Amino acid sequence: MMNTEQILRIKSAMIIYSLETSLGNYIINADRVENITEKNIANITSREIDNGKNIDKNNIAMLVESSYLDEVFNLAIDTTTGTSYESKMKALKSLCANLNIFDIRNAISHPNRPFPDTFWFRAAAIASDPLILQLDLGDVRQALNSALDENLSPPPEDWLNNVHWAIPNTLPTTFDHEITGLLGRDKEFKDLETTLSKVRNNLIAVVAPGGVGKTALVLQFLKDISLSPKWSTKIHCIIFCTLKNERLTPDGIELIEAINGIDQIKNSILHDIKSIYPDKEIECFKDACEKLENEKILICIDNLENLLIHTQEEFIEFNESLPLLWRVIVTSRISIDSATTVPLQTLGKRHAVNLCRNYFKRRGVSDFKQEDLELIAHRANNNPLAIRLTVDLYIRGIDISTSINKSQKDIAAFSYTNLIESLSNCSISILEAIYVTGEVVKTQLIDLLDLSNDEISESINELSKTSLIVRSTSETGNDKFKLSDSIKDLLLINPRNIEVRNKISQSIKERKTKIQEQLNRNQILGINEFDAEYISEYISDSIRALVVDLNKVLGRHYSKRNHSELVALKSKFGELIAYNSQNHELLFHYSRILRALQDEASEVKVLDEALTHKLEPRYLLAKALNLFHNKHYNLSNEIFEKLLESGYGNPEKSSKKFSASLTKLNFLCLLNLGEYISIINKTEDWETNPNWSVMMGTYRASAFKRSVELIRNNYSEKESAFGKVIEIFNEIFKSENYVALACNEALKFLKELSNINYDKLLYSEEFLYNFVQFVKDHYFEIINTLRGQSIDSQDSQSFLKKVYSLEFKSYKNPLHDARWYTPEKVEHYDQEHIEELEAAGYTITKVYNIPDNNYGMSSFIFAKDKDENQFFLHVDNFEHGWNRWGYIRINDKLAIKYDTLSTEGATTVSEIKEIDKYEM
Repeated sequence: MMNTEQILRIKSAMIIYSLETSLGNYIINADRVENITEKNIANITSREIDNGKNIDKNNIAMLVESSYLDEVFNLAIDTTTGTSYESKMKALKSLCANLNIFDIRNAISHPNRPFPDTFWFRAAAIASDPLILQLDLGDVRQALNSALDENLSPPPEDWLNNVHWAIPNTLPTTFDHEITGLLGRDKEFKDLETTLSKVRNNLIAVVAPGGVGKTALVLQFLKDISLSPKWSTKIHCIIFCTLKNERLTPDGIELIEAINGIDQIKNSILHDIKSIYPDKEIECFKDACEKLENEKILICIDNLENLLIHTQEEFIEFNESLPLLWRVIVTSRISIDSATTVPLQTLGKRHAVNLCRNYFKRRGVSDFKQEDLELIAHRANNNPLAIRLTVDLYIRGIDISTSINKSQKDIAAFSYTNLIESLSNCSISILEAIYVTGEVVKTQLIDLLDLSNDEISESINELSKTSLIVRSTSETGNDKFKLSDSIKDLLLINPRNIEVRNKISQSIKERKTKIQEQLNRNQILGINEFDAEYISEYISDSIRALVVDLNKVLGRHYSKRNHSELVALKSKFGELIAYNSQNHELLFHYSRILRALQDEASEVKVLDEALTHKLEPRYLLAKALNLFHNKHYNLSNEIFEKLLESGYGNPEKSSKKFSASLTKLNFLCLLNLGEYISIINKTEDWETNPNWSVMMGTYRASAFKRSVELIRNNYSEKESAFGKVIEIFNEIFKSENYVALACNEALKFLKELSNINYDKLLYSEEFLYNFVQFVKDHYFEIINTLRGQSIDSQDSQSFLKKVYSLEFKSYKNPLHDARWYTPEKVEHYDQEHIEELEAAGYTITKVYNIPDNNYGMSSFIFAKDKDENQFFLHVDNFEHGWNRWGYIRINDKLAIKYDTLSTEGATTVSEIKEIDKYEM
């Protein structure tokens, strides 16, 4: 009796089969070969010719028979060209593509894979769509009705088993993993597909210890793509060979006959190529490479470590000798230097338990306990092969504990034959570090080795699945690692161990040098305990070295920081904190990483934890900054005020940088809280302050300005406040020159009074005169001091024009005497010239965007015509080239010509002319 999944597979097959045949009949019956495009015909005929088949391009039936489903749709669309059915046929193809009809077709022809009910619903959705009946494809609807009535009629066997787009291959007909299905490998499938999709990856290696499922993953992946239409043009055939020379069974390791060496690999590939290309008359491997150099052949070599253990060079030479279009994917326990590696981890807990459950069921056992499944998966380290071996031993009557112990022992021997030669460099480094130190915790490895936390964790995980290292727990609850007795002898004979030990020694020396450089930098720059990057002398070398790395990363401009570096540092700090959770300095520096990663919520939690251990001023400032940036001004200012009360606003008690930040942030909080009177009182003696006179004067001016911002009618009070602002900035610029902080606030003040020419009747003539005099004396220098500002900008010119237009009864406008400013004359475009240009086929446009360029005038601009069509104008198409390109401004009019108006984005212009202007 069929289960629900099998029934849904047949129902879906009825619909997809009916759709394929109905579309084919539709094309044949229409008999409109003249409508079919040459491109669509060529795609089909050229492929068939390449495969050694002759096809009459005028025979519609032969074209349909040789077409993939996607090509059948294209032929159907060609057939309906110019008819009312054309749009409907295109809509049907789009619907089928959106519902992933190819995945459904693939799954139907692959009975050993799960068939989710969503495939049935998608197939039913296609068959029930009104487009089916509108296109007279009634057989498809009838197939749906029969399926709904449980009147099951499976399609012909050859259709089910013979996907038309299948890529020729020599993959095994059955896979070991099919008894349980391949579980928990969705991510690896996507990684493999992404890697293989990139043409430049001509050598791909799936690397993992033995028993994890490398072969199962690759075989299933290759089987799937061999049935996928989108891969049929990317790969012409798939060749599989294996170097597997031993099999692990419940009775132990069983030796099997296998390919050995490059020559036998070539012979195996040659044999398979001859079977796929019988008409090519190939004599030897070299002959195959020459005659098939334009074929896209994918070669899969399984268990390559059996070759790599002895030498990598021979295989690399073999790979480099292959034609450019040939690609290789291998499975191996050993990484290949020149390969793009796709690492494979053990299964997740859930999938490992499910694998154990499925294997028990397939072996006829149903009375198992959930806790036993979880125990087996856990003790097997989620290794699929170890799980299967344990279950096999248990079914033989061996208790679970003994089964687990035996499978672990067998897996260790099986996975690490010639062990030292097959381990990764990271694992060897860790083994050498443990060998030297005797016993280590993970933080010592992070400190000792120049490896990331992820690399160390991965290697420890790899080593832990063998009997090479022994894990124990210290009194503090931390994991400790030491070598098993057998590995010590293995390390003695490892030809690479001396090199690795030298690297570890060099790493220790470099760490000491790095720490000394930081100490020297602290001394030269005067960095002390008030600076964020400061490292105290009491901190351990492992933490100190890590903070040095952090300081280097954070010392770069934020735009040049590498996000992955920050993430890696975060992981390393997190690992250290796990073993040093009460180290306040480590916690503080960890919070700096969180701030750089914009995780402000976690940052403040870590700072609070650090402050519970020590109330250092820089910790308090960091927390107050976090609160300030999140607009908690009251809370942040409470901290600023306490620090100021403690005297840290004085550089002699803290540092110049710390006290400056503290003073500035205190004023900013008060401004945001509207405490203007408080600022005015605090800054009464600003001119005599020995440290921060400019800062105090600037914020005093800002407080006066803001104190009257909301006053509407009392212009005498506003005039009084604004007058004080002018007096303060006059004094600052006179005594301290043009400091950026003061210039920035002064410019804000001037911009807020940019409409003073309209309000001039509301202010006294004396105030207006002082205001204009201030502009005349300082505006040019203010603008030149500030980045991103220009005296020629539209904002500046508009403001100066308004100020220049002010007239006085008793005074002459001071700006009229400014040497640095001359008002622009009004220019008008020559209408007669515009009409001439339009008559000559030019379009009149107006410039609306001139992109910024740090190195001068941008080489391109954007303009719009009267219908809001956008155009891309490049200097190369301008009649005057660069000579007058720099004179173009926003809202200038230009005459342009173009070939075709683009429907997507701005249209590229082929010719640009200036329009004549005259001044008035």
